[in-house]
Amino acid sequence: MKKEDILLLYIYLPVKEPNIVSPIQIMKGLFIFSKEMEIENFYEFEPYLYGPCSFEVYDHLHYLVKNRLVTTIRSILSSWSYYKTTPLGNEKCKQIIQSIEPKIVKKLKEVKSFVVNKSFIDLLCYIYEKYPEYAVKSIIDIRGIK
Repeated sequence: MKKEDILLLYIYLPVKEPNIVSPIQIMKGLFIFSKEMEIENFYEFEPYLYGPCSFEVYDHLHYLVKNRLVTTIRSILSSWSYYKTTPLGNEKCKQIIQSIEPKIVKKLKEVKSFVVNKSFIDLLCYIYEKYPEYAVKSIIDIRGIK
């Protein structure tokens, strides 16, 4: 299974309305998924400004947008865009679901639900407490928050 297929499926899986995800929710969700599933040849994460980051995820997001599988929705409340699958992406996801292990789909949905139901700070606190090695370059110090 290709990494970008898992990324596409993560964006697609409905867990909350509206079914959109921010770059932070994507990055942190894929990181948690990678740690809990230990999938070979998956994204490599490194400590960065907001914890674990894989720049390859951004490359794959651009690829999915360019190929009209995912679209961006500009937020009026923040400077970033949110992502959602297009009808073409939805069809591709239905094919992906038929071809992968159900436990992968189940875990992706579980992780996405966890991530989208947390605030940005709560999500970082969870990751920094569980994986402190990924907080070393963070510009957010959670010690004073919790």
